Formats: sequence, C-alpha cells, structure tokens
Amino acid sequence: MKYVPATVDFARVVVSLMLVVAAAGAVATPVVAQSDQPDWAVQLFEDMGPMVETYNANVDVSDFGFLAGQLQGENVNLVVDDPANGTEASVSFTLDDDLRMQELTLGTRDDATMQMSTDKATMDRIIASGNPATEFKNAVVDDDITISGIGTVSQVKWAVINIVGGVLKGIFG
Repeated sequence: MKYVPATVDFARVVVSLMLVVAAAGAVATPVVAQSDQPDWAVQLFEDMGPMVETYNANVDVSDFGFLAGQLQGENVNLVVDDPANGTEASVSFTLDDDLRMQELTLGTRDDATMQMSTDKATMDRIIASGNPATEFKNAVVDDDITISGIGTVSQVKWAVINIVGGVLKGIFG
C-alpha cells in the first residue's frame, strides 16, 4: 500500500523533484487514440453506468488525502486491458472538485489531462463492489490502477508523484 502523506513538506519535495525532472529534459509521449473497441468494451461501459451512480454517492474527497488535489477537475482517459485476449478498451470521464465522475463516454477524450490504466479484472472488481469509491481508491493505492499525465507538465507531475509514492512505499511499507 502506498504511503501518501498530506503535508506541506511532501509538496515541497514534489515541486523540487518536478524541477529536477524538467531540467533533465522530460520527453512527452502522445496518447494513442483507439479507433475501435473490442466487443466487451460496450458491456464494460454499460456496467459502469450504475457503478458511477454508486461511486458518486459514496466518494469522499478526504479519503484520498494528497491525491484528491491531484485528481480534482481532471479529464480522464481510462484504458482497460484484457490480457486474456490481448485487447484494450477505453472509456473517459471527468472528475469534479468532489471527485464525482461526470460525462462518462465510451472511447477517449481529445481534451484528456490524465490516463488511468488497469486490467479488466480490476474494473470488474470495482464495478461489482458495494462501495466502488473505496475500491477505486484502494486500487490506486495498491497500483492496480496506474495514473500518468497527458501533456508535458502533467507527465512530469505524475512521474514525480509515482516516483515519490514508490520511494515512500518502499520506506514505510
């Protein structure tokens, strides 16, 4: 489980590391648009509809600690991999200031600011959960959902957050 402190010192470390990474010349990697979706993508999207209602009713910003401020107001492309058949599906949404999911759409968004990646088993677990907000948070903390930025600044920010989170997880368990 990642240790995610909610302190000013952590923010200073993140900003310092962002400057170091930026100075080292971070390279932007464009997100590949998905032109076609596998058959199971439509079912995933349909299953997410009722899950989003339950998630939105149960999400609590304070449960996300430092990550809340990094997720609020983001436009998200969620890429779900199914290793059983080697296919990938995409859905997109926005997160409002209360971390509620809005504008759920099958496929990717052109204005996405972050990408979340996971596998189909994790999404099935979140969808089936009685409290998908908690299950989602746990999946992020346990690295079952990984987050990366889209665009140079967002990429650097999330690279630093992921590196610092990994180091803190190694130190504090």
